[in-house]
Amino acid sequence: MHHILIPTDFSGTALNAVNYALSFYKGERCAFHFLNTYTPDFVHSRVMALAHGGNQAEDAMQMASEEGLRNLIESLSAQEMYSHHEFHSVSSFNLLSEEVKEQVAHYPIDMIVSGTTGASGIKEVFLGSNTVRILRAASDRPVLVIPRAARFRDAIKIGLVTDFGVPYSSDQIEAILEFQNKLDAQLEVMHIGSPASLTGFQELHKHQLFLELERAAPRMRWCKHQSSKAQAIEDYLESSSVEMLIMIRNDHHLVDEWLREPVVKRVAFHTNVPMLVLPPVQP
Repeated sequence: MHHILIPTDFSGTALNAVNYALSFYKGERCAFHFLNTYTPDFVHSRVMALAHGGNQAEDAMQMASEEGLRNLIESLSAQEMYSHHEFHSVSSFNLLSEEVKEQVAHYPIDMIVSGTTGASGIKEVFLGSNTVRILRAASDRPVLVIPRAARFRDAIKIGLVTDFGVPYSSDQIEAILEFQNKLDAQLEVMHIGSPASLTGFQELHKHQLFLELERAAPRMRWCKHQSSKAQAIEDYLESSSVEMLIMIRNDHHLVDEWLREPVVKRVAFHTNVPMLVLPPVQP
């Protein structure tokens, strides 16, 4: 059984992420864990601890959190198409990033699905920041980022962005093939650089990747260097008709460069393209 963690604030953006995850796992036995944290994320943990003695404002936030989760699960449970799914809820007075870590530690979470607005505006920045926090807090779990305007579709084109820097694990290959198969997708491997620029090790890792993805018949695409890797990926998304992006986290990988670059929001949170971030090879 798959275990999927979905942080939610009950917004339309969060509900869209829920709908996407339900569509992706349609017909499979899954346990969906819906998480709502009701402490503002900018509150320092020490201040939060001092305030945890209980007050009317906190009680009201707790009631709203629990009611929102209850309404969400009741709505989903009433639909026959979801009868084979399990729905669980977690309402927590905690920082979102810390609670995500706790959930991953206590449950066999296979994937985290996070909604983001994919548009400009103050609220977008807040939700985008939360997604970045989730990526940092759960670096050892796959994270699927679903923009607000994204809708579940199959028969799409998936872009796998990689630097061929390290060997690929069986878990990474399995995840890529799972998405390619479930989405009936054309798979394209994108590298920022040219064939002539690859080192011997990169050539070896590229050969391994294409060998293990052979049944998906991946295509290769080379992209020119830009002012930043994030900019190169943004240009790739605009020119390639890719409808989902897959990236793999490895040491010194461009995912972590993204998290340090302000331009990340232009790519990950200003697009309608879902993004799957896979964890690095586990030691």
